[in-house]
Amino acid sequence: VEQVTWYDAVMYANKLSEKEGLTNYYVITNISKEGDRITSATVTENSSANGYRLPTEQQWEYAARGGNKSNNYIYAGSDEYDDVAWVDENNETNEETSGTKAVGGKQANELGIHDMSGNVWEWCWDWYNKDFYKQEKGDNPKGPEMGERRTVRGGSWDSQPNYIRPANRISTFPSKTH
Repeated sequence: VEQVTWYDAVMYANKLSEKEGLTNYYVITNISKEGDRITSATVTENSSANGYRLPTEQQWEYAARGGNKSNNYIYAGSDEYDDVAWVDENNETNEETSGTKAVGGKQANELGIHDMSGNVWEWCWDWYNKDFYKQEKGDNPKGPEMGERRTVRGGSWDSQPNYIRPANRISTFPSKTH
């Protein structure tokens, strides 16, 4: 899936939870829209829920790095980006064939997860603060309580290889599509 906002991602998590008879993880209120697009909303967690949710940045990075099975690769599953990722350097330049690829076209990481590096940027739950993880220690610290931008990880098919490393993190507004 591509071209979704952070709001689309949390709404999808709730819809999938409902479809499978699980309790929604997100409580979404104060929704503002322009046409069909949500431009703002208040989204809080129901931590006692068993429904689907976005990973925190730490959870995303743990999965991208292969969890406890990690070989500390440069990218999610290999030291060679071409083994595991679609990026600008191995994606065709022809407009008809360049762009997002079907998941699974490259090898998986140690946990069996495909496309954690490259292909499409992936939304995380956390608000972004460039210095947060330098300041915060411990297992799975949650990002800042508030902010303007959410974190996206993993890079995309038009990224340079240095943007697809598991440690790379950028931010964008939750109403922007990725």
